[in-house]
Amino acid sequence: MLFRIAPLTILVASICAQAETIQLPAVVTTAARLPQAAKEVIGDVTVIDQKTIETAGAISLPELLARQPGVQITSNGGAGKSGGIFIRGSSSQQAVYLIDGIRFGSATAGAAALQHIPLAQIERIEILRGPAASLYGSDAIGGVIQIFTRQGDKGFHPSIEVGFGTENTQTTSAHISGGEDGTRYSIGLAHSKTDGISARSNPKAGTLSTDTDGYENTSLSINASHRINEANEFGASLLQAKVENHYDSSISSNYDDRDDGTNGSATFWMNNSFTKNWTSKLQAGVSIDDSTNYTRSGESRFKTKQTQLSWLNEIKVGPGIMTVGAETLEQAVSSTTKFDVDQRRINSLLAGYLAHFDDIALQLNLRNDNNSQFGDNTNGSIGASWQLANAWKVGGSFGTGYRAPTFNQLYYPNYGSPTLQPETSKNTEVFVRFEANNIQLSATAYHNEIDGMLETGKTTTTVIGNAKLKGITFTADWQGEMFQAGGSFDLLDAKDTSSGSTDGKQLTRRAKQFGSAYVGVTQGQWTARGEVQAQAHREEDIFGAPRARLAGYALANLSVNWQFAKDWQASARVNNVFDTEYELAKDYSTLGRNAMLNLRWQH
Repeated sequence: MLFRIAPLTILVASICAQAETIQLPAVVTTAARLPQAAKEVIGDVTVIDQKTIETAGAISLPELLARQPGVQITSNGGAGKSGGIFIRGSSSQQAVYLIDGIRFGSATAGAAALQHIPLAQIERIEILRGPAASLYGSDAIGGVIQIFTRQGDKGFHPSIEVGFGTENTQTTSAHISGGEDGTRYSIGLAHSKTDGISARSNPKAGTLSTDTDGYENTSLSINASHRINEANEFGASLLQAKVENHYDSSISSNYDDRDDGTNGSATFWMNNSFTKNWTSKLQAGVSIDDSTNYTRSGESRFKTKQTQLSWLNEIKVGPGIMTVGAETLEQAVSSTTKFDVDQRRINSLLAGYLAHFDDIALQLNLRNDNNSQFGDNTNGSIGASWQLANAWKVGGSFGTGYRAPTFNQLYYPNYGSPTLQPETSKNTEVFVRFEANNIQLSATAYHNEIDGMLETGKTTTTVIGNAKLKGITFTADWQGEMFQAGGSFDLLDAKDTSSGSTDGKQLTRRAKQFGSAYVGVTQGQWTARGEVQAQAHREEDIFGAPRARLAGYALANLSVNWQFAKDWQASARVNNVFDTEYELAKDYSTLGRNAMLNLRWQH
């Protein structure tokens, strides 16, 4: 089904499916690597807070991200299956993924297994759209997704939640959090299990299995901190998820293909104020992406361990704050497949300045990365905004980015090429924002030119050469006392501009138009919400012959929340109400009509 709804119609009729997510909290950290008030943020940021996560009714993190402005996803067959995240048309490998400030993801595949990070363990998510290599280094061509685990607060706050849904889906989570004096803590356990669906949907694609492909996830999170005095604080956090995932192979019909593994991160940090104008943060951490696959061909294992140490200083200088820091990151790969090189180190120096001159805000950032494989790479950015009046703000930015090829792209047998060089990018964007009387509106236009663009194909890595990602994102939000409404709409032109055989083609699985919308009503103890998500058609593989196309689609979702007692809440959600058939990846299944019922006790 083609997506033919006009952009203006969507914008006016829906007014922002991100109503809750565009209402930024008091402090945002990802956009400048230092705390800043929401209205001072120059970057294009969406924040998803814990309340939004709890009421969204999403089953997985990718499903929640798919409702955000500028974000599209792919999925290979339901819960727990591999997939991808496209921010403003960039690839999944062209983004940085962080858990409590620590890099997370696979150095072989290049992306992060976000499908394994449980929503029950997350306090908030910050999405920074646009190149951020001047802040975070390699990979941040398209943006940054940072996950913050649950933190404690003063008092004692236990909670328990259970859920039941279609496909025999069962979820359970329990948390205790609290604090006294300068100590804060949070501990959470979560478990989810589903029979799932058959991951492969098209029997014409090969001899396929028709059994269901289940998924199970057990996770633990711990977050603790202690403030010694006003000048000194330290803390630590841990998030670990153990998973078992079943899937369908394209070459086997009678074998139970599956994988199991461990994903997560751990970190220790210290904040110290040496003077009233100088604050230092020292952080050390490690993340793991470990997966073992069992197929008819045998057993294979891929493990990425990323070890990170950073020292970041905030120094008050004139009307602003200067940031100066150093980082070192080691990426190590262990695998049953032999790689000619299995580790690399990136040593980095970074500096920035964020200042406010009456109604003008200015942000400058510069970073140098010395990669043991590719040498030095320096990136910078400059952004500014002008508060025209109490309600209106305009601004823009320019930034460069780069991405080092993954170990698979470099060294995987009969697939990689050790001569590949890093991708580089130049991005320009402008924005206008309005906020008054419970109404928020924004429009952000961007133009990102990528040189040496790498597209991962089915049998090899292809160097496209040049690509242009340009578009505009509209968001809007209205929050009334009884009624709420919101939505986002994206126009995206993500094309190969290399003058080669694929010149002018839209990049794989990027829709030219996509958006979401919702309306909600709150009456006493009841809250109801209706949503629509839609995408235009997408090209499945621009290198394929004949070319395959994924049809456009629109999904409707309904949810109801009932606060029936002081500490008790029940919620029900039905996704894909009209049982629409659609694909996020060619010949892979997606859920039809599905439902979830949750009961939560939270003191």
